[in-house]
Amino acid sequence: MHPEMTILESNGIGDFDDRNALEPRTKQRRIQGACDFCKRRKIRCDSGEMPGNRCTHCIRSGMDCTHADIFKTLTSSKSYVTALESRVEKMERLLTKLLPGIDFTDHLENETEVEPLLVPQIETLPRNDTENLPYTLPKLQLNPEKHRFWGKSSGVQLVQTALNFQSHWTGVPPLTQPMLPKKRPEFWEPKPWVLPPAGEDSPQYTFPEPDLLATLVDLYFKEINPMAPVLHRPTFCANVAEKLHIRDHRFAATLLMVCSLGSRYYDDPRVLLEGHAGCHSAGWKWYSQVHVLPKHLVYKPDLYELQTIALSVIYLRGLLPTAVSWTQIGLGLRRAQDVGAHRRRTQPCPTAENEHWKRVFWVLLCQEWVIGTYVGRPLAMRDQDFDQDLPIECDDEYWEGLQNFKQPKDKPSELSYFIRHAKLLEIQAAVATTIYSPRKPRDFSGQAVTPSDAQNIMAFDSALNSWLSQVPAHLRWDPERKNKQHFHQSALLYTQFYSVQILLHRPFIPAPLEASRPGSEQTTN
Repeated sequence: MHPEMTILESNGIGDFDDRNALEPRTKQRRIQGACDFCKRRKIRCDSGEMPGNRCTHCIRSGMDCTHADIFKTLTSSKSYVTALESRVEKMERLLTKLLPGIDFTDHLENETEVEPLLVPQIETLPRNDTENLPYTLPKLQLNPEKHRFWGKSSGVQLVQTALNFQSHWTGVPPLTQPMLPKKRPEFWEPKPWVLPPAGEDSPQYTFPEPDLLATLVDLYFKEINPMAPVLHRPTFCANVAEKLHIRDHRFAATLLMVCSLGSRYYDDPRVLLEGHAGCHSAGWKWYSQVHVLPKHLVYKPDLYELQTIALSVIYLRGLLPTAVSWTQIGLGLRRAQDVGAHRRRTQPCPTAENEHWKRVFWVLLCQEWVIGTYVGRPLAMRDQDFDQDLPIECDDEYWEGLQNFKQPKDKPSELSYFIRHAKLLEIQAAVATTIYSPRKPRDFSGQAVTPSDAQNIMAFDSALNSWLSQVPAHLRWDPERKNKQHFHQSALLYTQFYSVQILLHRPFIPAPLEASRPGSEQTTN
């Protein structure tokens, strides 16, 4: 029995309910919400369940059970609805003005909520620290190759999780003993014929003369690296000075790529092929020595391999059909994923090693976004496939020492261009996959998720305008700018910006004599 009813019966008031229960009642309007007395005391009100809509507390206290606040709220709600209707009418007029000829009726009737089209920026993505397992936990090693990346869905991570649970319950640290002490080499070790023969993986390279080598390296860092910062100049030049290219064929391949790119900016017959006087052969004598795509993929990639692939793509873009460099980028991104270069590392402070990996990964990814869109082919990596941070906006000379990755506030960073370029290409990639995708994404119910063309245009236009407003002052377009490097970077940025705008609106350009189509108004503007 309800405690309140017990009190009523003990006071003799319960007979009132019994008598009224036997009498025929007329249907009464049920009042929703608490009465004024219960609302002020913040207690439960049962007026909607009691005869005469008089609650138990008011009966016990001998008070009138009033609901003045409810009717006051209803009156204010009516004015609120009127204001909302007026606001909706204004929004409809604004949409009609911005997008004439578009009918949103069907879309509004079928969807109750419009999901945002663009994913958040990489810096704002939520973190799941368990996804950092490849860097924080002892690794399962299935072969002598260490530090290969195993994602959360892999069987290796499942076994690692089981071992962690076992360690938690037994108190024995994980992996204090070999994981598979009785594993059979027949099934676990690479076959001898899979590995390269002795000496095959150490090719003999021919380098430019010392004076020419120094000039080509300097030209590369002046002309190429500010646009695509694959390399860290102090580290690279220190390795060249120590003649690391004589001892390490992997670094030697990277150096030859640098020489081939620097050759394009040097008017010297020594950079040309013999018998070919044209400037188009500049650097080919060094580029052609390198096998960019590794023959033996059994070995894990290293930083030099990815740097070589990224530089090779830049060189080939000005020489051969785009499809050749497009293939190299695909392999480069796969090799980057093999060592987890696409994943963010949780570190208390930045390190030079991590910044090297971030730079080469982002250069490869940006090249994929540019060339993949240019040739109209699916992109090798979607935005949900990686969470690697952008490189730190800090010049090479401030990586170490007292600065420790802190750019002086009064000096614009050379990486400002690349950071803005990468963010712009991120929008371009989203446009390519949304507007030009042959098949719309589907959810598990089998229903196609298809935002309207008008929604896509407005979302991407908003993203582009937001990007444009964040371009730093030294990169804003100024035909009178004195700084040559900033002038070139600004020209490239704005050229790419208008290219993305054209890419967005191109499918909606109406044909002659064709009726108004979604997006035609923005396209004309």
